[in-house]
Amino acid sequence: MVKLHPHNDALPDCHTKLAFISGPVYDGQETLLRAWSTLCHRGHTDKKSMTESAAHLTTPPMAPLLEASAYRNKRTSEDLYKRALIGPVFYLLGCVLILAIAGYHHRWPLYSALPIAAFLLLWVLRYRHRPPAPGASAEAYTLWKREQWFLLHLGSVVWGVIPAIVGWMQMRPDSTVMVAAIATVAFGTAASQAFALHPAQARITILVLMLPAAAVFALPQLDLASTGITLFIYTFYLMANLKRSASEYAQQVDTEIDLISSRAEVARVSLTDTLTGLPNRLSYERAWEQAWNLAVRNQETLSLLMLDLDHFKQINDTYGHQGGDACLRHFAELLRRFMRRDSDIIARIGGEEFVVILPATTAGDARAMAEQLRVALTESPCSFEGAAIAMTVSIGLGCVEPGTDADPAATFRRVDLACYEAKGAGRNCVMAARPISPARNLSPGLATSS
Repeated sequence: MVKLHPHNDALPDCHTKLAFISGPVYDGQETLLRAWSTLCHRGHTDKKSMTESAAHLTTPPMAPLLEASAYRNKRTSEDLYKRALIGPVFYLLGCVLILAIAGYHHRWPLYSALPIAAFLLLWVLRYRHRPPAPGASAEAYTLWKREQWFLLHLGSVVWGVIPAIVGWMQMRPDSTVMVAAIATVAFGTAASQAFALHPAQARITILVLMLPAAAVFALPQLDLASTGITLFIYTFYLMANLKRSASEYAQQVDTEIDLISSRAEVARVSLTDTLTGLPNRLSYERAWEQAWNLAVRNQETLSLLMLDLDHFKQINDTYGHQGGDACLRHFAELLRRFMRRDSDIIARIGGEEFVVILPATTAGDARAMAEQLRVALTESPCSFEGAAIAMTVSIGLGCVEPGTDADPAATFRRVDLACYEAKGAGRNCVMAARPISPARNLSPGLATSS
């Protein structure tokens, strides 16, 4: 039984996790992204500095696996906010038109100014009442929607009273009453379409907009009964039609969720090695470049392991490609058990070639980990169809050397060369990289011998 290195036994308390790199393949709708931290070494406890350093990392252009409920909350809140801003503007225009036609502003200037002031204030309140920031809790969205609907219903109440008063004062179907009735019908129709995302609340809005005028117009002492009955009928038509509008909106949101989820799945597949479930070479290259730049900028230690399984062609020749695949999966699982920090990034970059990025890890710690991993592999052969396939690995390791490494590729070349030298030294060993001249650098895509 090989004891895990203390470096891997626990995560430091100072982790700053970033959604950065795709991890193993998960079934269903579980998350694709692994939390990634580069600021977890023991001496780094300044939280402000950690946050500022982490901010330099940029998430690669990949679609995160979508959480449907979070997207639906965000989408419906943003739509509700935008659509709520239009109402007070048209309420104001309708009010001004009624006042101009009836001449109320000459007879009662103060009372005429009240609804105008109310609609202006209502627009300001709705404009300032912005949706929660992305990533807010479901409770925050629920509270915001409750407050937003209060503002919406408030506007409906103010407008609903206006045509009712107009009908009571005019008492007959003149141009002022007709304008008030037409405007009310228009606002009710708009509400049934714009607020179908919340059917129950939309019904309240429609009733508050339409019923006061309909009830007043239908009074026997007024000569507006036919108009009032028409408003009643149209109100119930809007209520019935609201169900269809709500269904169409929900279907649209569901379609968007399916589309984004499909894109996220494509991104996940493009960054994941399907055989082992580890990040692939593209995923590694993105992670290594950003980890290297951050380490150099913050003068932090960063180690890299290059691992190449020994005599892998012989394994394929003896046990077939299915046996070789079983060995690759076995080795990948062993890597996962050893590299347990969220900050440790494992990737398969070639046939039997793997890399491990070790933030905040010295060369000594990286060598101890590599030796333990090497010994563990020799003591845990891969079981395949009743056979125990013995496996060994050659490992090259190195730390970022800002003085001699011009870029991430330079560090990779040194570590890749160390792995090549481990092969030449008899395989099944660990070799540390040395600073080398550019003339001796090997290309980043060097395929070490098996």
